[in-house]
Amino acid sequence: YGDIYIKEIYLLGAVNAEVNTLTGRERQSVTLHTGLTGLQADKIFWFFGPVIPNTSIVESQVIRGENITEFKGRFREKLQLDRETGSLTIRNLTLNNSGVYQLDFFNTHKTSQRFYLTVYAPVPLPQVRKIPEGDFLDSSSEKGSCSVVCSVENRRDMTLSWYRGEKRLNQTSSPDLSTNLSLHLEIKLPDNNIYSCVAANPVGNQTTKLNIETLCLQFSNAQFHLLPH
Repeated sequence: YGDIYIKEIYLLGAVNAEVNTLTGRERQSVTLHTGLTGLQADKIFWFFGPVIPNTSIVESQVIRGENITEFKGRFREKLQLDRETGSLTIRNLTLNNSGVYQLDFFNTHKTSQRFYLTVYAPVPLPQVRKIPEGDFLDSSSEKGSCSVVCSVENRRDMTLSWYRGEKRLNQTSSPDLSTNLSLHLEIKLPDNNIYSCVAANPVGNQTTKLNIETLCLQFSNAQFHLLPH
């Protein structure tokens, strides 16, 4: 009867749940804070699902004066419940921990809170390279200019941007995670500005500075005239 009872709790409590949105990073921890203190609840239930929180992951009840807590589901070893607040901590996050979490607890009446968690991968370091003058991408470049491209492995909600000093020059993103993000930049020489390529998502960023002297000035043009075989 326990499983049937828990599902009924979820269905009854979904409509009036308080909603919270938060993000986490892979391999780190996140706590779903309830904002409560001194919680005197006889029953605390947590549910999870990628879209709908319909799978029980925590059952905590006071039975004959004793707190009995059971963690369930495929990531039960990662979970930690604070019985005083009802807050749930998830350790060693993976992308599969993204989804909707719902707390139901009971004292004099039933109260629900819902959390939307998105877990992001760490941001990789973008790579900057010079586009050879024989490359078709560089066919429209002016003499006395240097064309470079910045690229990075694409991940969820990732952006790639070029900056000159503090000013953003351009930006790109794509929902297609099977391809890398790339962003072209053409610089008229000589140029003493500082250019940076920044890859970012909601939980972090990585920056690669363009070394104009190394990429554009140090080597003779002949070294970049090689055509693909």
